[in-house]
Amino acid sequence: MNEDLISQIKEVVTAENQEKLIKIIQSLESSNYELRGKINPDLQLSASTLVFKEDKLFFIEHPYQKELLLPAGHVELKESPLDTAIREFHEETGLFAKKMGKLVDVNLIDIPFNEIKNEKKHRHIDFRYLLELEEQEAELAELPFFLLELEEAPEEFKKYYRYKNI
Repeated sequence: MNEDLISQIKEVVTAENQEKLIKIIQSLESSNYELRGKINPDLQLSASTLVFKEDKLFFIEHPYQKELLLPAGHVELKESPLDTAIREFHEETGLFAKKMGKLVDVNLIDIPFNEIKNEKKHRHIDFRYLLELEEQEAELAELPFFLLELEEAPEEFKKYYRYKNI
């Protein structure tokens, strides 16, 4: 059921992330549920973006968790994780990313209970894409966003600054 996702993950396996990605692949292989569209209340797909402007990376302030995160969101039914990354970057920042991208990482993320939306605690398999900023006039952003240098970034995202010149 998730062969397309598994093949994408296999393309980014390195010695550094092999153990983590094998666990994610095993989760996908054992899942008989559609993970797009929030159908499965326990495990869902999401996609995040890594977009640089010079040496700075875009972050949003998450409306519920009140922390700085990469622009991201749930993968909708019949949507690819790459399409989600492009869409969410635009919706959350009002800016545009080119219709291309490079998958650089996949993570399993624990999502806490959301009291506002009454969503139970669950997990996301999050596909992280390096996208290129498109020079277009910005539209209205859904969320506050920030451009941060390496020293200002949350610790868990600092490893992604190695992609800034790719």
